[in-house]
This record gives sequence, structure tokens and C-alpha cells, in this order.
Amino acid sequence: METSFPEHYASLNDDELLHIAGDRKDLLKEAAVALDVEMARRGLTHEHAQTRKRDYLRLEFEEARGNRRKRKKSKYFVAQINLPAYFIGLVVLLLLMFLTLGHHRVPDEWSWPLIVVYVGALIACLAVQPWVRQTLSFWFSLAVSFFPQFVVARWLAVSHPTYPSSATKGSALVSIIPGYLLGIVLFRLLQRLKPGQEPKATN
Repeated sequence: METSFPEHYASLNDDELLHIAGDRKDLLKEAAVALDVEMARRGLTHEHAQTRKRDYLRLEFEEARGNRRKRKKSKYFVAQINLPAYFIGLVVLLLLMFLTLGHHRVPDEWSWPLIVVYVGALIACLAVQPWVRQTLSFWFSLAVSFFPQFVVARWLAVSHPTYPSSATKGSALVSIIPGYLLGIVLFRLLQRLKPGQEPKATN
């Protein structure tokens, strides 16, 4: 025998009843009437249902955000760049630029490539996990990655005079990516040649 709406709602606990009431607009007219009667009998209101629905949605959102954060964790890369370290690195970067590029110590066509290399090194150091920076493989791979970055940036600066003045970000990105790709491949190869216990990823 089929259970009537009043009997069905009477068999539910308060939490289940409030969950259904949170979507009352989707119910049939007979079901909505039976739901109102049962809620009135228990002293529950639709304000309780809406509060319960908001709490449920909030918990769902927090759970989804927690799962997303877990998925974003990487064994090699940090989830968020350390801002104090970024500003310290930026100061060091500006100092290096002043010492090497100031007073025409290097040819003009080298200025932009060197800036690209400095920026690429800073981003790489801040983007990886602390344990990665403690390996010789990382620093060797980073040093090797400077060469394609410098070569591409210099080629853009010489063959395209509008670079970097008209598209600084684009030219820097085009120059840095080949170096990163080479550095990542080399780092992974070195890690395979020298296997060891790798720490788990941290925030």
C-alpha cells in the first residue's frame, strides 16, 4: 500500500522534515499542505527550514572548498606564494639589476634578457616547495633554464625592436616558459637518477 503524504512526513525526523521544507516550492499542492500541517504539529516554521538550508549549503561549500584545496596541493609547487618572501626577493632583484645593468656595465641588448632571467629565477624559487629548494637538482636545473630564457629574450629584443616596450608581459612569458620546461624535465630526470624519500606537499 502507498503511504500518504501525512503518514510519510509523520515518519520523518525534524531534520529530514526541514530539509524537505527548504524546497517546498517544488512539492505538489497536497504534499505542501501535509508538510505544513506536520510542521505546525511539531512547532517548526519555514524560517527554521530556510536556516537549515543555508547551513546545509554552507557546509557543502566548505566541504567542496576543502576538497579543492586538497586537489591543488602539489608535491613540488606551493599553493600560495609567500608574500614577504616575494617582496624580499623583489628587493634583491632590483639590487642585482642595479649592480649589473646600471652604468652601462653590460651591452644594451643584454639588459632585457637579464631582467627576464632574474624574474624567472625569482618566480621559480618562490613557486616550489621548500624541500625542492634544498636539492642540488633544483639549483642545477634552474641554472640550466637561464640559457633558453636569455636566448629567447635576446632574440625578441634584437629581432623585434618593439619588444619589450609594447608587450613586456608577453615577451617575458614567451622567454621564461622554454626555460621552465627545460628545467622541469631536467629536474625530474635528476630525481629519477637519484631516487630518495621526497617529503609530502605542504601549504
